[in-house]
Amino acid sequence: MKKNIIILILCSFLSLSLVAKEVPSSGEMMFDVMPIRPLGIASFLIGTTIFVAALPFSVLAANPEQVIRQNAKRLVIYPFRFTFQRPIGEFYGYMEEIEFVSE
Repeated sequence: MKKNIIILILCSFLSLSLVAKEVPSSGEMMFDVMPIRPLGIASFLIGTTIFVAALPFSVLAANPEQVIRQNAKRLVIYPFRFTFQRPIGEFYGYMEEIEFVSE
């Protein structure tokens, strides 16, 4: 009985190490570094500018805290994460789920 339990425990530990993570290819990495990252920097700068320009209008909204938070996520935070926090060559997993604002 003890032998079977030990075998089950060892098999479970071995199966955990068999999970593979997909590594980006060199082509994906080069494509990310050359045209995509500079475009990400540009989108971050443009989004920040638009956010600052829209801030006075967002303050006048019915629920300004929610509107400002949503604008900041879409225009500043997501482009920042995409450009500076994402590993090179990985194009998924940098954004949260889309949130729908209920009125």
